[in-house]
Amino acid sequence: MSNPSLPRVVGLSYEESTEQLSTVVLKAVGPATEALLSETLHAGGPRLVRDAALLAQLYRVPVDAAIDPALFLLVAVLLSHVLAMNEQIRLAAGQASPWPD
Repeated sequence: MSNPSLPRVVGLSYEESTEQLSTVVLKAVGPATEALLSETLHAGGPRLVRDAALLAQLYRVPVDAAIDPALFLLVAVLLSHVLAMNEQIRLAAGQASPWPD
């Protein structure tokens, strides 16, 4: 694994239409992490969650692999939080909710 003192990031994907666990779709370390985070923030990209313990566990998962079932509950809680934040931002901007009433 890379130097743990360098900044790292892991990106997850979850497809609601499938029954699969979240998948690791991106990993970056060092300057690549900083560039990716900067681009994401400037583009209004996906919300970021900073959790060093979770990052350490997710960084072990290969890209394009599903997360370990033991991480499911923690990742589900984080995804729920991110979706709720996105919904609040959409409503504050006057955009319609993608969720049915």
